[in-house]
Amino acid sequence: MPKSLLMYDLMVFFYAIAVVLYFWDFVAHRRTLNRVAFGLLAAVWGLQTSFFLTRMTEVGYVPLVTSFETTLFFSWLLISFSLVINYFYKIDLFAFFTNVIGFAMVVFDLFTGEGGVRIGENLQGDLLVLHITLAFLSYAAFSISFIFSIMYLIQSKMLKEKRWNNMFRRMPALDKLDAFTFRLIIVGFPLLLVAMILGGNWYYMQFGSILILDAKPLVSVVLLGLYVAWLYLRTASGWSGRKLAWWNVASFGLVIINYLFVGTYFSGFHSW
Repeated sequence: MPKSLLMYDLMVFFYAIAVVLYFWDFVAHRRTLNRVAFGLLAAVWGLQTSFFLTRMTEVGYVPLVTSFETTLFFSWLLISFSLVINYFYKIDLFAFFTNVIGFAMVVFDLFTGEGGVRIGENLQGDLLVLHITLAFLSYAAFSISFIFSIMYLIQSKMLKEKRWNNMFRRMPALDKLDAFTFRLIIVGFPLLLVAMILGGNWYYMQFGSILILDAKPLVSVVLLGLYVAWLYLRTASGWSGRKLAWWNVASFGLVIINYLFVGTYFSGFHSW
């Protein structure tokens, strides 16, 4: 077994323990559990970083192309955001929700991915790596904006029902959750737009044609439209609160469908 896959197995083990500890902290609110989970998550981040560096030497290209590699990269981004935000803002429930998504992606790849797949030379190049990196940075930004929208919906429901429990006290105020969501979508939208432009340029340079009638770029255009509409509704139409939160939740649902299913089962080019 390659050394990088041994790191992968160890990373999954530590990641599972960290998620369980965050869940216990979520239920019982024990600071010790939270600190241990944070430490394990930092160890997972280190293992994932080592995994990418080791795998790069094993396969001879930047490991951001196959489904196995990009899923791990997406998880690495979510863990990075989780560590930074939890360190500076101390939003404990955010760390739990973020790592449930990240771990779910890792588990999904365990059952569907192919860790040992190598790619052809026609699926390499700096533009392609930049395209994939920016696309997954946008997905990570949208993922975290989705988490803040979920927290917004939970918080607003508790306010409406006047439930001043421990979960309520551990979440930021509604205006902060809304501001976090807005900033993340402002970041994610141009990243996805630039990623699509770079991807189109790479494909044209590589194959001499424009990739138009393919499911994944078509769905990505729809995604851009949904987030443009969200920004318009928030800034120009007077929408606010729960309606915007639900719109963002639905938009993120399409992000997940686009990555997990459209690219794998319906795209003629993005299924590697």
